[in-house]
Amino acid sequence: MAHDNDIFRWGVIGPGGIANRFAGALAAVPGARLATVFARDAAKGEAYARQWQREGEAPARVTTALPELLSDPAIDAVYIATPHSNHGEYVRAALEAGKAVLCEKPLVTTRAEGQTLIDLARAKGVFLMEALWTRFLPAYDLAGRMLRDGAIGELRAMQSSFCFASVYDPLHRQWNPALAGGSLWDIGIYNLAVTRWVLQQMNGGICPEPESIDVQAKIAPTGVDAAVNVTLHFPGGVTSQFRCGFDAASVNAFEALGSKAGLRFPVDFWQAEAVELVTRKAPAERVATPFVINGFEGEIAEAQACIRQGLVESPRMPHAETLGLLGWMDAIRARFPGGVNKA
Repeated sequence: MAHDNDIFRWGVIGPGGIANRFAGALAAVPGARLATVFARDAAKGEAYARQWQREGEAPARVTTALPELLSDPAIDAVYIATPHSNHGEYVRAALEAGKAVLCEKPLVTTRAEGQTLIDLARAKGVFLMEALWTRFLPAYDLAGRMLRDGAIGELRAMQSSFCFASVYDPLHRQWNPALAGGSLWDIGIYNLAVTRWVLQQMNGGICPEPESIDVQAKIAPTGVDAAVNVTLHFPGGVTSQFRCGFDAASVNAFEALGSKAGLRFPVDFWQAEAVELVTRKAPAERVATPFVINGFEGEIAEAQACIRQGLVESPRMPHAETLGLLGWMDAIRARFPGGVNKA
């Protein structure tokens, strides 16, 4: 529980690229403050703290000792933004210390490990949420209302892509198996997350399990997936086809195809700032849904509200959703060449 009605103090673990987006969004969330930064490299931590120092306020404290952050009673929650391979150890350490956790996606890299951490959070009575920020964007609030109100009719299929061309570097986290590299965990999780979200909007909050999954994977020399093509087959003939990869450029749209119309996030669907309703004869009806700052503000506000209420999970990004996503990724990875399915 927050110790102060006005200020909510965040600790950041891993002040890298994605943590910059987190820190930038704090200004849009009432009470949110960057209080402490844990970095293995003190100079990097200090630079991050200075970059996000607010005018008239002291910069965030920097520590290279994790216990110093986790034992500080002034810290209300920690945000974990390290490479995927380290999520599990930091989530566990925070939960054991009684600190609420917002952890970047994927929470971990197997459903089994996710279940273990969720069980720990529940046993400790400590809040844990995967930072799947897409679910909290204004575009998804609008699109959800449209889908539930029957704007597309009956759902027939979904199609999406999330690809960008990345220079092959075996040491970079995208390509490095020791850092849980690979396109499915890094970006394909969004195709799966939005597939699940659409199904939930169309099925009263329930996401059916796929009846079968077709997978083609392009494996990099390091053994991680450079690109993946997936078709998930659901009851009633509904399908979701997607491609994720580090080897191509794409508009990165997501479309839900319905019996009356299509609903489309037209570009970069995971960070959509517009929604389109598409029919055959009329021009697409486009509604702009801009961020307040950069889109991360929604998940931060949700975490703060839940923590202040003493919840252990978010009703909008519940533990079951994290486990559902991890289960689907386990199933897809099991279909990689040679049955690759290890963290």
